Amino acid sequence: MVPNILLTTALSLLLFLSFISPVIAAEEKGVMILCYHDVVEHPYNTFTITPNTLKEHFEFLKKNGYHPISLDQYIEASTQGTPLPDKPLLLTFDDGYLSFYTKVYPLLKEYNYPAVSAIVTSWADYAPPDVGKVVTWEQIREMEKSGLVSFASHSHQSHRSVTTNPQGDSGKMAESLQYIHGQYESIAIYRQRIQSDLKQSQAVFEKELGHKAKAIAWPYGSYTKSAIDIAQKEGFTLFLGLDGDFNALTPSSMANARRGIIETNLTGDKFANFLKSGTHTSKQMKAAQLDIDLIYDPLNASQTENNLALAIESLRAAEINTIFLQAFSDINGNGNIESVYFYTKEAPVRADIFSHIAAKLRKEGFTVYAWMPTLACQWLLKDRPEDTVISYSEKGQGWYNRATPFSPEVQTHLEALFSDLAAYSYIDGILFQDDLYLNDYEDFSPAAKKSFYNATGLALTPEILQDSGTQAQWTQIKTKALTDLTKKLILAMKQYRPYLATARNLYPTIITEPQSEFWLAQNYDQYLTTYDYTIVMAYPYMEKQYDKPFVWLGQLADTALKNKVNASKVVFKLQTYDWNKKQWLNIRELQQQVATLKSKHAIHFAFYPENIFSSP
Repeated sequence: MVPNILLTTALSLLLFLSFISPVIAAEEKGVMILCYHDVVEHPYNTFTITPNTLKEHFEFLKKNGYHPISLDQYIEASTQGTPLPDKPLLLTFDDGYLSFYTKVYPLLKEYNYPAVSAIVTSWADYAPPDVGKVVTWEQIREMEKSGLVSFASHSHQSHRSVTTNPQGDSGKMAESLQYIHGQYESIAIYRQRIQSDLKQSQAVFEKELGHKAKAIAWPYGSYTKSAIDIAQKEGFTLFLGLDGDFNALTPSSMANARRGIIETNLTGDKFANFLKSGTHTSKQMKAAQLDIDLIYDPLNASQTENNLALAIESLRAAEINTIFLQAFSDINGNGNIESVYFYTKEAPVRADIFSHIAAKLRKEGFTVYAWMPTLACQWLLKDRPEDTVISYSEKGQGWYNRATPFSPEVQTHLEALFSDLAAYSYIDGILFQDDLYLNDYEDFSPAAKKSFYNATGLALTPEILQDSGTQAQWTQIKTKALTDLTKKLILAMKQYRPYLATARNLYPTIITEPQSEFWLAQNYDQYLTTYDYTIVMAYPYMEKQYDKPFVWLGQLADTALKNKVNASKVVFKLQTYDWNKKQWLNIRELQQQVATLKSKHAIHFAFYPENIFSSP
C-alpha cells in the first residue's frame, strides 16, 4: 500500500513551540573540555576556526578567570582527588593538523596554557588528501618537551567510516559492526580489529616518544563498551568523547569524558554561552513518534525512500529535534508484536531497515530513540506458553498478550534482542513502550508464583492477596521486576552504545492517583531515578476528560512537577488524535494544551500519533 502523504496539525503545532521554549542552561559542574580542530586563516568547514578567533578565546579565558589545566592534572584530579584551580578547563585539539604546530603552539606558549593534541598515528606516514599536512614526530617531540602539550591517540587508522547495513549507510569505524559481502561482521572480529588498531597506535607512541599515550580521543566521539575495555588493556586511562557537558572528576567518569566541540568559528557572546552550557543547541526535547509501518513499502524500495524523504521534510518543517522511531512491526495495530525491523536472530525480522532509517534521520540532525516494546513480543511465548502473563480473573486480562518479566528465559532472550538492536543500529536512546505493566489481577504464571514464594515464603493465590499488606508487597515486587528488566536491557545495549539515553512510557494515573501503582505496577518516583526521561502519556480524551481537558492537564502537571527539578526529566506526550471520536485534534486546542502545561513549568513535549502519512 502506498500511503497518502500529508502533514498533520500535530506537526504544524510544533512550529509555534520554538517561540515559547525556554533556554535550559546546564549548571556549571566539574570540568569543561573543549575540542578544537584545524586553525586556518580561511575556515573551510564548520569545525575550523581562525587564529584570531582562537586568540580571542584564549583572551576571554584569561579575562574571565578560567584556568586551562594539563592532561595529568585532569587525570590526577579524577583518580586521586588532587585539587584544581577555580574554573578549570581542558583544551584539546584533534587530528594533528600542521596548524597545531604553526598556529596553536605559539599561542599556548604566549598564554602559558597546557593542551592535549590527539593524533592519528598512521597519518604521520600518509595523511588522506582531505586532511592535508599534519605535524611531524620531530615537531611532536619538541612540543611535548616544552611541558605544555600532551599527546593522545586518535586511533591508528580507525578515523574513517565503514558500511553498516544492506542499504549502504555508513557508520564510524570504532563503534560499528561492518556490513561486508552481504553479511554483518561478528563481534569477535570487531574486537580483534579494535585491539589491533589500538595496539598499533600505542606501539608507534612507544617508538617515537618512548612511552604509551595516556588518553585516547575516539574518532568522531564514537566507541563501544568493548572498545573501552580493550583500550584499558592497551594502557589508556582517559577516554575522550564528544557531546559536550561538564565532567565530574571521578575515576568512573574517565571512561566517558565529554567534550564540547567548537564549531562555526565561534566568537563573542556565543563562545561565552557555550562555556556555560556545553552545547550549541537547546536541550529541550521536541519529539515525534515515527511509525516505520507507514514508511516501509515491502513491494517497492523506491516508494519506501520517497516516503522517508517526505517524512523527514515534514519533521524538519515542524522543528522536531527528537524521533522515537518504531523498531518493531505492528501492522495489525493491536500491540501484540510479531516481528521487528532490525537485524537479529532473536525475533522474526520483517525487514532489516531500522538502521537505514535511523541513519537518514541522524544525518538530518535528529536525535533518534528506538521505540520498542518488551513483554508484548509474541515470539517469546511460541515455545514457552507457560511464560505468558496469566490473570486469575477473566475480567483482569491485560490489554496485550505478554510474556512474564519473572521468567529467566524471557529476560535472557530480551537481553539478546536489545543487544542486537544496539549493536546493528546507531541510536541515541531507547524508549520502552507501555506494555511494561502488570495489573492488579496479574501475574499468576509459574515464574511469577515462584518469585512470590521466594520473596515471601507464601503460595500466591487470589485469596492471600485479599490481605492489604500482602497485596502491597506483591505490587512492589512486580514494580521492581519490571524496572529491573529494563535495567538489564539498558546494560545490554550500553555494551554497544555507552552513551545511550533512556526513556519509558508512563500512564498518567500513576501520577494523579497514588493507589494506581497497585493497578499497573508502575512507580513515578522510581522512573525518575531510573531513566533519563519519563514519558507521561498525557492524553485527556483517552482518559475521558472531555468536560475539562485543560484542568486535567494542569492538575497532572502540578502533581508531576511538584518538585520543579522533575521538569528536566519529564516529557509530556500529547495525543493528536481522538481515538474515541475518530478525529484529529485541531491546532488551536493543541496549542492550548501546550500552553497549559508550559504555564506549569513543563519543558519537554512529544506528540502521538504522528501519522504524517494517513489517519489512524
